Amino acid sequence: MRRIIPATLTVFLVLFVLPVTAFAALSVVPVEGMLDLGTTKEIRDGDMTVFKETSVVWSLEAILATAEGPAERQIMYREAKPMEGNGLELSGAETEGLSLQESFRNIGPDLIERVITVTAQTDMRYYLDLGWRAAVDGDFYSFSGKESGPAKYSPGCSGPEFGGGSLQTFPFLGCLAGDRLYGIIGDTPGHWGNLSFMEFNPEIRELSLCNGDGSPRRVIAIPRDVDATSVYRAHFDGWQHIEAGETQTWTTWIFSSPARSLYDVQLAAHLALANAKGFNQSGLEAILRNTSYLLLRRNLLRPESDYIFISGVGYGWKQWVSDGFWMSRGLDDPHYDADAQAAVFFERLNYEDNAQYYLIWAALVKRAGGDLDMRTVDRAYRFMRNHEVDGLFVPPRLKPDLACFKTYHDQLPYDDDDAPSSNQGFHCGALFAARELGYPVSDEEIQKAKDGYARMFNAEGGYMATSLKQQEHIGQDALYGEVLTYAVFGEKLLPDDYVKTHIETTVRVQSPYGMRVISKANGDLLEGHSGVYVFGGSWFLNDACVYLDGLIHGMDPGWIDEKLLWRLEKELAVMPAFHESISTVDGHPHGHHLYSWNSGFWWLRREVRQRLGMEGSDPLAAALDQKLGVKRQDGYLSLAPETATLRQPG
Repeated sequence: MRRIIPATLTVFLVLFVLPVTAFAALSVVPVEGMLDLGTTKEIRDGDMTVFKETSVVWSLEAILATAEGPAERQIMYREAKPMEGNGLELSGAETEGLSLQESFRNIGPDLIERVITVTAQTDMRYYLDLGWRAAVDGDFYSFSGKESGPAKYSPGCSGPEFGGGSLQTFPFLGCLAGDRLYGIIGDTPGHWGNLSFMEFNPEIRELSLCNGDGSPRRVIAIPRDVDATSVYRAHFDGWQHIEAGETQTWTTWIFSSPARSLYDVQLAAHLALANAKGFNQSGLEAILRNTSYLLLRRNLLRPESDYIFISGVGYGWKQWVSDGFWMSRGLDDPHYDADAQAAVFFERLNYEDNAQYYLIWAALVKRAGGDLDMRTVDRAYRFMRNHEVDGLFVPPRLKPDLACFKTYHDQLPYDDDDAPSSNQGFHCGALFAARELGYPVSDEEIQKAKDGYARMFNAEGGYMATSLKQQEHIGQDALYGEVLTYAVFGEKLLPDDYVKTHIETTVRVQSPYGMRVISKANGDLLEGHSGVYVFGGSWFLNDACVYLDGLIHGMDPGWIDEKLLWRLEKELAVMPAFHESISTVDGHPHGHHLYSWNSGFWWLRREVRQRLGMEGSDPLAAALDQKLGVKRQDGYLSLAPETATLRQPG
């Protein structure tokens, strides 16, 4: 919305550039407004103004739900005082039953946290525009690319319940002025009631970031044919709801960074969010844990929990077991871990390897002191054991007319009496978990499951087959269950020589872009396969676990890290984001970017290294940082594009 701006008012908060030796390059000081209107603000880098309020008259715009419809209300703060350390607090703003205050705090070099606090004197519906007007010349960017014209995105409200969406995962808006990026980052949609809306308006230089859109109450639903197991339905509107006496807080961040390209812009946004959240031991941790954080959602369509992890913005507000598990590992927060685990219902457990994942997840939640739904735990255990044949897990059909939906790679078919190797690794781990949870699982039963897992090794071909019956097909998802079992329980499942031989074969036959999740013995695609998705595509977590298993079974750590670094370069060649899969024909990403389950890799590698007694910083993360041009100093990550060697082609 275009606003009329009087030219007589010039009021601002200044971001001073401090000496390099200071804690932060940015600080905030107030300047009082003219005509006794109060205080508004500008963002400055040295003497240069980079962001202004969307109105120089008002400090903030609130939109209220009234009987007559949405109504704009302009917010002006009457008081401004410095916070302890580097920061500023603005207060004394009121409008129709809402009291507001705002704080700015330096939390790292070139990074400011902005927190708006709203307290209600009466029940209200409202939303805020937390955006800015760019005061510098430069191109606008979202995470996906340059925004040359007007554009709107909804990171929080995408998916089948909304008729599709933009597939924009990262709530980031930026302006690249020469070689300097000035950016705004919104909090995870999970902390905004899933309401996150971005708008780029280059004509009037506005970057809008709202925690609502004022849309009316309606029914939203994920249909059964999209979900495969359940129907989701709930009432929903585009407003923040606040009750009398309640206080709500809204956090955004403002940052600056050197940048020369879209890749730099994307990576700089990652580093800023990671610095804000403490995900900043390395660029690798930053990208992966940000992914978990940005895919956190309020559980608005089901009653089981407050929060879930979604697999990607195009999948909607639902949580699949394996993706939720790995994202919980990525975020590494006991509260959200327990909540996401509680969100799992039985119709999510009775197919593929979901019951096994759930039991392992339950053991981890219990270790952390969380509560378990023992009824669902018991149903998962009984389902798993009821489909066990001679130590092998033989998954049932999800749909009577389909032979797929047997493993995580759901479109691959398996006979009804076949046991996929990927499932079997998790089955062994789940037996350890069940015993830890108090179920009567004997050593003999665990050994029988391990023996069944080993039977899937094709000795003649020198590889783990995709299943017991499909011995002619290599399964590059065959080992990640063993790696997780070792990380959680410290137990190896396969003989050393089986794993070493499989890896040696893999390195010889894999594609130029990574391991095909399924292939012929010589590495070629199966007939009819395209080299993307489950049809011979390369899935990072699968590939990474093959190499991590090499560490577990005594292979040279330097050689393993060399191979992992090579695969990371393939994954991150186009953008600093992990993908659903990449094509093994041309290396192009396929499906969602900032894809869910890869986020658990940093946790998995950490746990494996700890089990193996590998102390100190991770050399793999350090090597990748060097290629990305990421530096860590004084506890913060920064970008040095001039030193980078890994960047988007062209």
